[in-house]
This record gives sequence, structure tokens and C-alpha cells, in this order.
Amino acid sequence: MLEKVLLSGYTNRGKGIYQAELDTDSKTLSEPTPLINLDGPTYVDVTNDLKLITMVKKDGRGGIAVYDINSDPKLLGEDISEKASPSYVKFDASRNLIFSSYFHLSKVKIDHLSTDGEIEHYSTLTFEGSGPRPEQDQSKPHFSALTPDGKLIICDYGADRIYIYSLDDPKNPQLLNEYIVPSGYAPRHLVFHPTESYLYVACELSSKVLVLEYSPEDSRLTLVDEVDAAKDEQKNTTAAIRISNDGKFLYTSTRGANVITVFTVDPDGSRLKKIDTIKTKGKGPRDFDLDPSQNFVIAANQDSDNLTLYKRNSKKGILTIIADDIAIPECVCVHFI
Repeated sequence: MLEKVLLSGYTNRGKGIYQAELDTDSKTLSEPTPLINLDGPTYVDVTNDLKLITMVKKDGRGGIAVYDINSDPKLLGEDISEKASPSYVKFDASRNLIFSSYFHLSKVKIDHLSTDGEIEHYSTLTFEGSGPRPEQDQSKPHFSALTPDGKLIICDYGADRIYIYSLDDPKNPQLLNEYIVPSGYAPRHLVFHPTESYLYVACELSSKVLVLEYSPEDSRLTLVDEVDAAKDEQKNTTAAIRISNDGKFLYTSTRGANVITVFTVDPDGSRLKKIDTIKTKGKGPRDFDLDPSQNFVIAANQDSDNLTLYKRNSKKGILTIIADDIAIPECVCVHFI
């Protein structure tokens, strides 16, 4: 079976968004080839009808662009009106909304995506605050996505906060709750358990993973567990976090240590146990993803310009390296279609 994967990142050496195919029968990944040539597409998302949403830079400005990738890529719409590009984009298929987290501008934008790919701005959330570490000199929202019950959840790396907003009126989102993360942890990304009321937060500057219980009734978050993704050292910065579809295993990547850490998840979702740490055979693993079959993992090593392909044992959660020499420049996003 062939699975298509998009690979994107910085463009000091790269050309933009690449594509490759994972052959699950032969356990090989094809050589990545350029799909869309553009500046700085460091994160992407894809709609069910194959509209690709990406961040982009142009003429000293930043923002988002939308492409039809059903055949040859075609630009449908763009909004490049900010002083910097966002760090993360996420699509809400139920309401056709795009959430863009502007790490350097202390804000999150909510836009509507029309059926023909046009972008209509709905609202902007602005944030304040800072943390104790030099990297936390201002509010820096790094991630914005959805809770299982359709609310907007935001990780503020700079202010050590997690915010939850109502989207009953996306043109006027209402703050429902905020959770204060331990000082200096810098929450970066999070994932929800597929069936239980827990979420897992990758904290970049502490290399910790927080387990929080989520209460849909009042949007409250409660800390129930904390584990190490890697040692809390200045060189180590935890980046991506993923959970298997069955909710049994959690994975994180940590730069500096250059590892992917594997955790088992308790059946009720409330506890994590570290069971393995495996090198990525590259430098700067900023992102990785499990393939649709859940039998493979691709990790992107930004600083060494290579991908690492793993075989995944779906019963034990363990990863085994198949290949670590797949060349691609400055890749920081792995997205299976």
C-alpha cells in the first residue's frame, strides 16, 4: 500500500513543500520531491477535499496560503498581511475554520475557509505575559487546535499558559478557562487521548510531558501526572508529541538529545510510563508522525537534513529504525494525507 506524506520546513536550503510515498509492503520511503516552491512553509494542514493550508512568507510579510493539491498545485487564496509568519496552523473541518498561532506576534488568528479556498478573517486573540527563561520574554502562542468537544485550546510557550475558548461565535471567541503550567516549562504542543478525558502536553524548555484531566463541563484542566521526555538540560528542547490511534502509546521528540521517547498510557489515560528512548540518527528532530496504518513513523531532523523511517510494533509501541539517510533540507513538519 502506498501512503502519501507531505514534508515542509525552512527554505534557506530547501525549496518549500515536498512530497513522498511510503510503501508499507516494501517498507521504503521514496525520495522526497518538491511539490510547491514557496518561502518558509514550516507547518501545514490538509482538508478532506485536499486543500493544503500552509504558512508562508512573501516580500517581508507573513501569513497563510491555501492550495488545491488534487492534481497540480493551484493557489486558491492567501492572507500575507502580518509582520511574521505563524508557527502552527490547524483546520477545523466542522466549521471550516483555520487557526493560526503567531509565536512572534503574541496572537492567534481565526479565519474562515470558503469552499473555493478564499480566506475570510473572523477574529484575532491577543495575549500578554512572560516566563522566567530568556526564551520566554513575551507571550508566544505556539499551538492552537480543538478540544474533543469543539473548543479552541492554545499553548502559550512564553507565558506558561494553556487557554480554552468557546467557538460558539468564532467572530467573538470567549475565554472559558486558563491553566497555569509550572514556571519555565514552556508548553509547546499537546494531544488528547482518543477516548478518555485526558490530554498530554509537551513542554519544550523543561523536556517534560504533563498529563492533564479535561472537564468538558467547565473547561477545567487538572494536573494528574508529569514525566520526563528527556533530561532537563539547556541543550534539550522537546518538540512534537503524538499518540497512537488506540490510545495505548505516546511519543515525543526532543532536540539536543535527538531522541524519540516512547511511553505506555494507562488504560484510563491518566498515567504515562516511559518504556524506550531511541535515537533519531540525526540532529534536531522537530516533528514526526505515525502513518495511517500505525505501523510506521517518520521523523524529520531539521539540522542534519535527513528523515528517519521507523517500523512500529503496534502491540508493544517500540520503534525500530529502517532507514536514516533519506535526504531533505530543513524539514520541520511531517504530515500524512
